[in-house]
Amino acid sequence: MTDQAQQAPPEMTSPTDDDQRGRLRPYEVHRKLIHLSSSVVPLALLILPADTGTALAAAALVGAIVIDLVRLRWEAFGSFLKRYLGMAMRPHEADELTGSTFLCLAALVCIVLFPMPITVSALFFLTLGDTAAALVGQRWGRTPLVPGKTLEGTLACLATCTIVVVLMPGIPLTAGLAGAFVATAVELFGTAAIDDNFGIPVLSALTMWIVASLVV
Repeated sequence: MTDQAQQAPPEMTSPTDDDQRGRLRPYEVHRKLIHLSSSVVPLALLILPADTGTALAAAALVGAIVIDLVRLRWEAFGSFLKRYLGMAMRPHEADELTGSTFLCLAALVCIVLFPMPITVSALFFLTLGDTAAALVGQRWGRTPLVPGKTLEGTLACLATCTIVVVLMPGIPLTAGLAGAFVATAVELFGTAAIDDNFGIPVLSALTMWIVASLVV
């Protein structure tokens, strides 16, 4: 038997994180484009009267819940949505409420509980900061912090949220920066127990409201 015949065949390996560095995964790009388009929600809240914004947020939440329930119970409708939106959905969302529903819920909770500048900032933390974290982390992330998250993506999130704070009137800078740090921390350490579409805006808004109450 020759040496060549004795050689074991090379092991088949699956792509590692190193293989994916510098590449934007298509499904994540689709998700974050939806996140960016969701910025229309805080933009609308800046323009519309508070009562109108509350009514629209409530209607959007009801609509999102109805769509999710029909999707989960009616296989044909679920297959239709999956065909066109499946790439933008995370695997667990196939059998659960989607991130869009949690975003609508977070928007309504923030509108009802917090002043409008805090609500708008918290929603921008999600739609802009979370998007920056994902795209920068996937494209340029080189320093892992926790599984699936990098220092570069985390800094991009914090920087984006800080810009939102600086540009948003009506919030003490200290409160805004505290909210930005909390939003970044939730994005970094978030668990499956709390959807980040809900956790980022609600927890950061709560933080800004508490800190603003203390510094005023």
